[in-house]
Amino acid sequence: MQIAQTADTHSHQLHAMGIIVLDKCFLQAASWEAISALAREHALIITGSLFHELMSDDPEARARAFSKLPRQNNPAHLLDNVSALLAHEEDTHTPVLNILDHTIRIVYRFNPQLRNPDYSLPPDAEGALADNVALTRRLVDRYIARTNVVVQMFQTVAQGSDQSRASALSEIEKELADPANVLTFYRSIEDPELPPAELLTPAWTTFRFFQTALLFSLHTIHRHRGVIPQGISDREYERLEHDVHDHMVLCTATLAGGLATNETKLKRWFKLLCPSGLLVCTC
Repeated sequence: MQIAQTADTHSHQLHAMGIIVLDKCFLQAASWEAISALAREHALIITGSLFHELMSDDPEARARAFSKLPRQNNPAHLLDNVSALLAHEEDTHTPVLNILDHTIRIVYRFNPQLRNPDYSLPPDAEGALADNVALTRRLVDRYIARTNVVVQMFQTVAQGSDQSRASALSEIEKELADPANVLTFYRSIEDPELPPAELLTPAWTTFRFFQTALLFSLHTIHRHRGVIPQGISDREYERLEHDVHDHMVLCTATLAGGLATNETKLKRWFKLLCPSGLLVCTC
C-alpha cells in the first residue's frame, strides 16, 4: 500500500489522526490487515454513496467488501450524504469546519452476516435499498440536467479533433483547480438560497460540491461530445450512476483532506484539487 502526503493548506479541517474517505475500488483491492492498520492511524469515512454501492453489490462482492472492514465497534465514521452538509451551509452561512462533527453519532457494528455471501438481507434492509435506488436515480437525473446546462461552457471538449479535445480537457481541468474560476461560475448561478459567493472558500462544502461537479460534467461532455441525449443505454446509465457516487466521494475527500482510492481519475483529481492532502492507494 502506497501513501503520498505533503503539507496540508487546509489542516484546520483535519482530525488529529487525519481523515481518509474510503472509495469502493480501494476497499475491494486492499487487504483486511491494511485497512485495519489504516483505521488505527486515521479516522476513516464511509459515505452514504459507498454504503449504498456495497449493499447493492452481488452477495459475493458484498461479502468480500465487508470482510475487509475492522471487526470492532465503529470501524469507520458514517456520513449520510453531502446534501446534509450543503443544507447546513445554506441555513447557517458558515462552512462545515470538521466533517466528523456531521457524521452519524451512534455506536454500531456491522452485521457479521454481511461477510457471508449466502446471507439474504431482511425485508427492512431490502426496503431501504429500494429507497436508495430511487434516490440514486433522482441524483443521476439531476446530474444529467446539470451537465447539459453547462455544455456551452465546455464547447472546446465537445468539438474538434480528438487531440484538440484532449488538450482542452487538460487545460480546463487546471482552470477548475483555481478557486477564482469556480467562484466566477458560482456567481453566474444567482440562486438566493445558496450562501453568498463572497463568503466561499475551498473550505466550504458548497464550493467543493460545485468544483467537483464541474469536473465530472466536463468529462461527461467530453465523452458524449456534447449533451447527454435522451434514451441512453443501460450501460451508459450505470456509468453515470458511478459518476454520481464518485462525485460524492471526491467532494467529501477534498473537505476531509484524505482519500483512499485506486481509481486513476479520482487520484489525479484529488491531487489537483487538494495537492497537499493525504492520498492512499494499493497500487
